[in-house]
Amino acid sequence: MPLYSLSKFIAGIYRHSKTEFNQQIAGLDVRATQSDLLLFIYDNPNLVQREIATKMVIDPSLLARDLRKLSQQKLVTRTSDTTDKRVNRINLTPAGIRAAERLKHTMISWWDSFFTQHPEIDQTAFSDQLQKVYEALQNTKN
Repeated sequence: MPLYSLSKFIAGIYRHSKTEFNQQIAGLDVRATQSDLLLFIYDNPNLVQREIATKMVIDPSLLARDLRKLSQQKLVTRTSDTTDKRVNRINLTPAGIRAAERLKHTMISWWDSFFTQHPEIDQTAFSDQLQKVYEALQNTKN
């Protein structure tokens, strides 16, 4: 397999899973990047916007747009940092926590179903390798 196919596979997995997730969470009125953002904030509360943009590899202006939308939906709060008023700390509201938990449950169910339907794929090995790739990419930015 040519190495350039890895990007195609990763992108295809993401698009396919997101399409199915979005169908299951249609009532939340959030787009794919916004759902990723809610889960990221759920796992990483109280970061500043710049840290979120860097860690999620999102353009800061697109992040600001998505945070505005989520703030209007009362899913996130943007609070001025106590030491540097120029930056905002980002947290989920109680409604945001419920939305993130629903997203998390939906994703867990989807992946559980996928691995049940495909026992030929070693879930642990697949997960471990993806995590190693992700962490290696995160470490190259530092």
